[in-house]
Formats: sequence, structure tokens, C-alpha cells
Amino acid sequence: MANNPKKARPGYIQICVAFITTRNGKRIYARQYGKKCFIIWVKPK
Repeated sequence: MANNPKKARPGYIQICVAFITTRNGKRIYARQYGKKCFIIWVKPK
């Protein structure tokens, strides 16, 4: 996936989020990296 981030993943849906919380509780905002959102692939419920 690192070579082609737009490639679809079968069985997953794409979610866009403005921030990500790391394991130690720190929030990383997309705007700090010049992005509008981070893309996360999750399995549908």
C-alpha cells in the first residue's frame, strides 16, 4: 500500500479523519502535515 495509497482494498471502507491519536495519547493533526485528512481503512460492521 505504501507504493500506491489510492489502491482499493477489498473488504474495507475508507474513512477520512482530521486527527489521529497515538498510543501515548498525543493527537497528530492532518493540518500539521499540510493535509486535509488522514485516510484510514477499516472493515465495515
